Amino acid sequence: MVAEAVNDHLRILSSQHPLDIESGGMHQVKPWFEGRLDFAPVVSFLGDQEFPLQGGAVGYFLDRKSAVFIFHRRLHAISLFVFRAGHLPWPARGGEPLGNIEAYTTVARGFNVILCRAGSSVTRWSPIWIGKS
Repeated sequence: MVAEAVNDHLRILSSQHPLDIESGGMHQVKPWFEGRLDFAPVVSFLGDQEFPLQGGAVGYFLDRKSAVFIFHRRLHAISLFVFRAGHLPWPARGGEPLGNIEAYTTVARGFNVILCRAGSSVTRWSPIWIGKS
């Protein structure tokens, strides 16, 4: 999952048109996904002065559609992928609870990667944060 996350992040960075919708804020970007995905993306971080939301796009993570949110921190892009995670493999080690969310952090190919999962096994969501380390 980590390798796929980094590859997807790099695909976004190298794309000529990485965003399907440019940001007017999370309250504009999040509703844009309605009808484009078979789920409503669960996102608790709306962006702020230090991590402004640039926009979003529909992407894929492995074999499933995902909501992709792009934030910025100075000159660095940070990708957030949100998708249904049922039946996906989860790293056997390195997981830590963050409140009611299970998280796994690592560095791969020079990028910080945070895999998270929350919800029941049927409606499990995985936000994946990726940014330059």
